Amino acid sequence: MKKILIIEDDPVMAHVCQRLLAKQDYSVAVACDGAKGLELLIAFQPDLVLLDLMMPQTNGVEVLTRIRAQEALRNLPVIVFTNACIPAFIEQARQAGATQILDKSKFNPIALTELLRALLDGGSGARLGVVSQNERIERLN
Repeated sequence: MKKILIIEDDPVMAHVCQRLLAKQDYSVAVACDGAKGLELLIAFQPDLVLLDLMMPQTNGVEVLTRIRAQEALRNLPVIVFTNACIPAFIEQARQAGATQILDKSKFNPIALTELLRALLDGGSGARLGVVSQNERIERLN
């Protein structure tokens, strides 16, 4: 079963996404802020991260930068899912290594699940790099 980590500070949006993805047979973990998301990244070892940009304390760009700084996680798909309407902030996410950027105001459950399937189930194992899940943990420690 593929694992998805949702890092989202809006509890309603996090719950909606969690239920949607669980119904699609994904194992889902939720973190309510960037710091908790980085902790869960190590503990949960997701195959994909759904990441909000605008969060208190550690924002999504900071989280994404820290993910991409880890050699073992450079190819981990990270979908930025945001209401941010500041083009410079969105560009920062793109430059930090977002795999895809989606606008929450245009939330479409079907489009989201199709994108996840394309990234996770469409024979794109190379996106996760050549290291195994256990090697990721060892490299992070």
